[in-house]
Amino acid sequence: MKTVERASLPGNDFLIIAHRGASAYAPDHTFPSYELAVAMGADYIEIDLHMTRDRQLVAFHDRSIILEGEEHAIANLTLKELQNFLPGRIFNEQLPVMASKSFESLFVPTLEDIFLHFKDQVNYYIEIKSPTATPGIEKELIHQLESYQLLNRSDRFPKVIIQSYNADSLKKVFELAPSIPLVKLYSQDTTSISKGEIRDLEKYASGVGVNHSLVTIDFVNRLHDKGLAIHPFVVNDADDIQALLNMGADGIFTDKPDIAAKVKRSHLREPTKP
Repeated sequence: MKTVERASLPGNDFLIIAHRGASAYAPDHTFPSYELAVAMGADYIEIDLHMTRDRQLVAFHDRSIILEGEEHAIANLTLKELQNFLPGRIFNEQLPVMASKSFESLFVPTLEDIFLHFKDQVNYYIEIKSPTATPGIEKELIHQLESYQLLNRSDRFPKVIIQSYNADSLKKVFELAPSIPLVKLYSQDTTSISKGEIRDLEKYASGVGVNHSLVTIDFVNRLHDKGLAIHPFVVNDADDIQALLNMGADGIFTDKPDIAAKVKRSHLREPTKP
């Protein structure tokens, strides 16, 4: 049987991935947040992806929401029910210094809303959330990506990158569309990723995502030796971003793409040390 090669990620650039958009300044996973991220110089907008009870793909981070005082899993709500949730009002309450009246009517967008709005003018970094609760989410995602002609392109950066904490979900995506770069997320200490697990990653993954506080030069080199990129999360401090650049990280997730873009520009202007 012919071995299918895993996709590759850019190895000569530092990707700025807007975590839920420019979510320090606007409600996460809304058009203002995504648009601001692009304007600030983000290379990718990150989309946390859930599937509703009526099998609609939506951009939302948490597994559940509070509606009328009761908690509901996204997987148990219809799209119509979910759109009773107004993320802008929550943002305005939690971050009044950034509040805007225009945010109050914002809704939870579907993935198709996002594709219709941005088309192929941005790059998408999509996290598959709760795949065990929503069987078939991978197949529906690939269907939509194909429908909007976002796969098998020859752009400077891959138009789409997919990530997940769930290895089985990523392997399903690999079977369906091996041209998509896949990133395995980890929540634990990076030292606990065994040699055997890295060998498994080499079969399907293009990179890993870990908490930025756990990244070391040794870990970066260990991954790079196996052809795996590293995209730490979530990094908003300029000094932390600079430190990750110096360690050789391939990109970062940030709520503040403007700060990341400024650090990146400054880094690129620095003369190469002999």
